[in-house]
Amino acid sequence: MPLVSLNKKVPLSLIRSNLLAPDFPMLSIVGHDIFYDKIEAFVKLLECADPRQFHSLLCLFYALTQTVQDRGLTVKPFKIKLETELPIGAGAGSSASFAVCLTAAFIQWARLQSPEADAASLSSFDFETLGQVSTHAYNCEKIMHGRPSGIDNSVCTYGAVIQFQRNEPIKCRTLGDKQFRALLVDTKVGRSTKDLVARLAQLKSSYPQIFDKVINAIDEVSLCAIDLFHRMESLDECSDRMEIECKELMNLIHINQGLLNTCQVSHASLDTICIIARNHGLAAKLTGAGGGGFAYVLIPPYESHDKVQKLNSELVSNGFSVTETILGGSGVQIHSV
Repeated sequence: MPLVSLNKKVPLSLIRSNLLAPDFPMLSIVGHDIFYDKIEAFVKLLECADPRQFHSLLCLFYALTQTVQDRGLTVKPFKIKLETELPIGAGAGSSASFAVCLTAAFIQWARLQSPEADAASLSSFDFETLGQVSTHAYNCEKIMHGRPSGIDNSVCTYGAVIQFQRNEPIKCRTLGDKQFRALLVDTKVGRSTKDLVARLAQLKSSYPQIFDKVINAIDEVSLCAIDLFHRMESLDECSDRMEIECKELMNLIHINQGLLNTCQVSHASLDTICIIARNHGLAAKLTGAGGGGFAYVLIPPYESHDKVQKLNSELVSNGFSVTETILGGSGVQIHSV
């Protein structure tokens, strides 16, 4: 794991005598907390002092052990090489993508051991298996975030655009053949998701009549945005109607960012990005838990290259770094090596 400078060998005998021992607690029986405590005790045996390396190993062995228990994986000597272009602790979903890749790899390893396995079925994940990947990754996300929403692991698993509501089935929505671009803007300000979530929880506890309404308003904004995406699926990218719908979508982004500001999860750097985007006739909002990290700027399909470049240049001149991407990419995939 180059990004956290982690290169470690762990004897298989040590794994077998601890995590795979007959008396090791079953996650499905004891629940996350007791299971996590046992995984943590094992990782402490590996004497890894760096917090990022320690948490990476926690996630790895949590994912491995729950796959052994859930899928009957037979563990043999193995090597994992994991690389990412996502920064850590910036609200870009790095922990979720890490957890999804790990759990998908272990589940695929278990599928390869199945006597019913065939090449066609092993080349991709069906919807049921994707659900297992997402659930396993969500369990791993608890290590980093305490009580994660489930959104990040779902997006990383399923791809596309998802409609997510806790305890409800995932709804995947496509954008048809539309290419909605987005600029991911790195504030270069670090933050802790767990701390920001705890701060919002404290505000909700202190002022429930205010913040319950704010959270409900954010939900309504999301539902309006989903309806807009649905309407735009059949529109021509350069039509007048598309421009009208995109301007409404950008207005919703402004509203959402304002509501998040009310929740005290924004940051001066994020506010600056939003102002710069608005000055260029576009809309930006924070990602993840806020407090720094990333913002994104939505680029409608009809916007000119010159306009995007001018915005990019101004953001960079203000000390931010910018990466262009598209909305609605693919989820977790299997590739031959």
